[in-house]
Amino acid sequence: MPVAQPASPSYLILGAGLAGLSLADALLRRGVRDPIAVVDARERFDNDRTWCFWDVHPHPYRGLISHRWPHWSIEARGAVHRQTATGAPYCHLPADRFYADVLARLEAAPNCQLVLGTTIGAATESDGAVMVATSAGERSATHVFDALATGGPTWPTVAPVPGPGVLCQRFLGQFVETDEPAFDPTCVRLMDFDVTPNGELHFMYLLPFSPTSALVEDTTIGLVGTPDDERRAEIDRYLRKRHGLATWRVVREEASAIPMLGVGAPRRRSSRLTPVGTAAGAVRPSSGYAFVRTQRQVAALADRVVAGRPSAPRIDRRRDAFLDRVFLEVLKADPAGFAPNFLRLGRHLAGDRLARFMMDAASPVDHFLLIAALPKPPFLLGAARAGRKRLAA
Repeated sequence: MPVAQPASPSYLILGAGLAGLSLADALLRRGVRDPIAVVDARERFDNDRTWCFWDVHPHPYRGLISHRWPHWSIEARGAVHRQTATGAPYCHLPADRFYADVLARLEAAPNCQLVLGTTIGAATESDGAVMVATSAGERSATHVFDALATGGPTWPTVAPVPGPGVLCQRFLGQFVETDEPAFDPTCVRLMDFDVTPNGELHFMYLLPFSPTSALVEDTTIGLVGTPDDERRAEIDRYLRKRHGLATWRVVREEASAIPMLGVGAPRRRSSRLTPVGTAAGAVRPSSGYAFVRTQRQVAALADRVVAGRPSAPRIDRRRDAFLDRVFLEVLKADPAGFAPNFLRLGRHLAGDRLARFMMDAASPVDHFLLIAALPKPPFLLGAARAGRKRLAA
């Protein structure tokens, strides 16, 4: 089987999702002219993701944001805690805008190659390069970046692939359209707990794009999740009961399982095979938010590449990482009972403070007020468990 011999240096990115494309784009933006190849099994780019975040950190794709909301709410049993951001609106960036923008630059760059429809196998280091088995033959590069999330060669062996028994945020969302106004286009329903209890943290998430169109996601955080048909039935019930709708059109669906494992940047095991994205801790463990963390991570990684020392950067601060571990411990202990904690945050924490916490930008005062708003016994126990596990690691 022929082997493609690398130039020196050359960069091979495994995966053409958010992390892989963002890294290739970041390298080009920094003037890298060495060969870059991005390999992925996908054959086309669909509008397959909905990325949302609070607009706290700068990143190159702010101009692609399609919607900004100044308000969001956390709701349960008639209680509505509505929050307002004075400087950090909640944003939606659709995948098709991101793909079109980035792919145009990659395709125009003479040193960048996009290889689709190609499955990826094992990666091994040999003679100053990394060899990667693919369905189109072996590829070789001086530096390989694994952006394949939980399916790549650098996924930590101590962290299981998301599935039954693994703490995940799981959701099925429907993009719906109505003939009559049904949604408040100024306010995101971040968490609406007026749903059927199922033993996990269960809520509806609603992005109102207009009075007659929205994304409605049935979301659970727990160890098992629920079948897709049950999620569709719950969305149906929710739209009828909470929004008084009799009919609507489902334009498309999206679904995913996001690991909430607390995976941080791994110890440096190789100077030539580097994780990026999910395998390097780009997903916020306590919330599942990943878009802005990914941009911060690839920016730092691209800077290291230009400086000649590519390695996975740590993007979370120690106090944020500890609070995430505590949240995860409390979640795992009682997923279904966690809803009141979010309601407390909605009631006691100002909108901008919550936005900063969710986006890894909380100040010491923000953290103090967040901790003060939470019930002490379960979180003290969670902190004790998190501390013991940290010492044992």
